[in-house]
Amino acid sequence: MTDISEDDIRMRAYALWEADGCPDGSHDAHWLQALQELTEEAAGTVTLAPAKTSKLSVVKNEAAVEPVVRKRSKTA
Repeated sequence: MTDISEDDIRMRAYALWEADGCPDGSHDAHWLQALQELTEEAAGTVTLAPAKTSKLSVVKNEAAVEPVVRKRSKTA
């Protein structure tokens, strides 16, 4: 298995943040998503994701920490 550096995670998280429209306060979710993607790529278990992500939030419990994708609400 390949080592994933903090710089690798940082660059991927930044790219995810930009693709998501640079929202404020989403750094933890993008960091976790970047780590998950890089880990899956290193293990050869990459899953396809949508080209553009929507707002992300983080669900935490003792067993796991996963990003959760939620739909944006449309406001007039």
